[in-house]
Amino acid sequence: MTNVILRAINFTKLIKSGTLNTRKGRTQRRSTIRHPMKMNSMKYSPEQRLWTSVLIGVMGLAGSGSAFAQVSQETLESIAIPDEVETPIGTLEFFDGVPNDATIDKLYDNLYRMRAVEVYLNNQGAASLNAMRKGNASIGADASNKVTISEQLLQPASLYLTGNTSTLYALTYLDLKTEGPLVVELPPGMLGFLDDAWFRFIDNLGVIGPDKGQGGKYLLLPPDYSGDEPEGYFIVKLPTYNNLMFLRGSIAKGLAPAVENIRSKLRIYPLAKADNPPATEFINMSGKSYSTIVTRDIRFFEDLNELVQVEPLDATGPEMRGQLAAIGIVKDKPFRPDARMKAVGSHRAS
Repeated sequence: MTNVILRAINFTKLIKSGTLNTRKGRTQRRSTIRHPMKMNSMKYSPEQRLWTSVLIGVMGLAGSGSAFAQVSQETLESIAIPDEVETPIGTLEFFDGVPNDATIDKLYDNLYRMRAVEVYLNNQGAASLNAMRKGNASIGADASNKVTISEQLLQPASLYLTGNTSTLYALTYLDLKTEGPLVVELPPGMLGFLDDAWFRFIDNLGVIGPDKGQGGKYLLLPPDYSGDEPEGYFIVKLPTYNNLMFLRGSIAKGLAPAVENIRSKLRIYPLAKADNPPATEFINMSGKSYSTIVTRDIRFFEDLNELVQVEPLDATGPEMRGQLAAIGIVKDKPFRPDARMKAVGSHRAS
């Protein structure tokens, strides 16, 4: 950077002396005074444009004559950019403080990687829940009224994060965008919760929920619902269209009666079909070989984009939307990963 300042000073002296003409062509001395508003018509070479921008910062100092004498060599060295800088992403090379092409590529690659890491960390919940939805759909639970249940408890063939082998699970992925408001008739004795599409807690169900373990009817309303709220339900307003209902059944009195309690009393159906509700289907997950664990490659971001396209714009805040947009995930726009995004995916999103 010190070299840049010195070159700028010399460049200024050449202009003042008339040795260097700021336009193309032979050096000339002119006494004509140009109107300042007409100076835009003058054409400069790329190098002249660069030095002109530098001069904006140093012209005042150059005019004072003694200003640079007041700046110590130690200060100049402390603000100078070295020709080479060793960093965790490799050697960065500069000429007079300007990065070369290879350094520019490294810096942009690193910036993109950091943005992708932020998206990855802040959307783990969304990706994990989406993976759970896809995993359960692969064994037939592809609608809100299709419930997976571990009738013989969870076994190693079924891959779940933090799942254990001593609990009776029943869960389903609720799609309020397709089916509208949903009614859940909850059996007594349940312990459960509702999470939105980003795995954020919404409400408790069962023993620590509003039904106090007695069971009852819940009405789940989608984010765009503007109709009446009928009486006789525990009302839950959800911020996203896709949501998880996760239940545990007590097996203190035996596994078989706990399974029967769920199978005979749990009902899920659209409010629009409350007068003649369709049957709820149960799919035994015990012993089935399938995965509900999120992928760690480019599909992580592709799946996240699919979710963003389905959910309301305000399902995430402006800061999160900005992070997503920085890597090309924007609602109502196609996600087209460029070379840098694909490189991040090829190194695995971990």
